[in-house]
Amino acid sequence: MRGPIDPNRNVSLIDLGTLRDTLAYIRDDLQRVPGLERAAGLIDRALAEVAAAERRRLAPIPRSVLETRLLTRRKH
Repeated sequence: MRGPIDPNRNVSLIDLGTLRDTLAYIRDDLQRVPGLERAAGLIDRALAEVAAAERRRLAPIPRSVLETRLLTRRKH
């Protein structure tokens, strides 16, 4: 169990680049097999989730609560 002061708490447990590459290989293989096109589509959705996770990980982190409030109140 991790203690309250853990320097590795925010370290990603998974290398998203490796996961993305692996899923892309699997998707490409499934697209070539008749009858497994739907499974390839599901892997496409998983790849979209990986891309979203990468964007969230790279997003700037607000420094304070006030800054967070200001970022959420943007006009369209």
